Amino acid sequence: MLDPAFGVLCCPILGGDFVRPACDVPMTKICYLCNLAIDQSSTGDHAVPKQLITRAQPKTKGFDYGGVLPTHAECNNRFGPETYCAKALKLIEVLHDPKCVSKFQHKNDPSIRMMALNSECFKGFTKRDLTFFKFIDVRDKTVADFSKPSFFSGKPKTLPVRDALFIALAVLTKSAAALLVARHVHEPPSSWKVLAIPYTGATDAHDFDAIFGDTKPFDVGVKVWLRRFESGDWFALYRAQNVLVFFLFRLSSVQDNWNGMLARFGDAERLSFTGARLTDLIDYQWQRV
Repeated sequence: MLDPAFGVLCCPILGGDFVRPACDVPMTKICYLCNLAIDQSSTGDHAVPKQLITRAQPKTKGFDYGGVLPTHAECNNRFGPETYCAKALKLIEVLHDPKCVSKFQHKNDPSIRMMALNSECFKGFTKRDLTFFKFIDVRDKTVADFSKPSFFSGKPKTLPVRDALFIALAVLTKSAAALLVARHVHEPPSSWKVLAIPYTGATDAHDFDAIFGDTKPFDVGVKVWLRRFESGDWFALYRAQNVLVFFLFRLSSVQDNWNGMLARFGDAERLSFTGARLTDLIDYQWQRV
């Protein structure tokens, strides 16, 4: 379980070696998801997932608009985690609410650990959602039914906090990379190396404009700060509802920024993604650093 990574939100301030990005230039028509050229047929992929935006787009006073990037239809359609991102963010919130979750160890079989969930906290979750996150609906069962160890035989096992976090991380990493490509670097790198440091908490009570400059939100509770290091690496801070993720996109051969982030967030859960393309994020098992 990734529980130790969450809890009280701390915000270490990074060093002052950011530089202002150069002016935007037109982007080459390359699919940012697979890094291959796009032929005549392409689809537009929203840089900030539509599932995170409830307001009218693109123009609403006081809000930013992420725009769309050209992608191969196959690459865009493959990225299934986006469908469940909003639910994953909500699930992370619910699973850290003691009023919604109780944890047990089976008295007759200590190898069976259970998480009892208050169904009132899951309003808006469909049966399909519950199945996707490997939850077992026992509302039509008696306590005697699921008190037997045999009830759990053949049932899928899961670490719901980890699974929800990995789904959210895949989508938020993709979105931060999309904004980075669309607005600054204009072509995806030949490979991606990303450091991600997630937190949950009252993130809407924290604003980082004083540190990273005035930045418009994409929606209420959805805001991204992007800053470039002198080395060419990029820092991104992504706030999505109840989750806050500090990212480092390592685009240079320099190790200093990576090591610096690890040192500054020494007590946090630090996760890394390495892949040749962003579609590798699908079902990716993030590595602890």
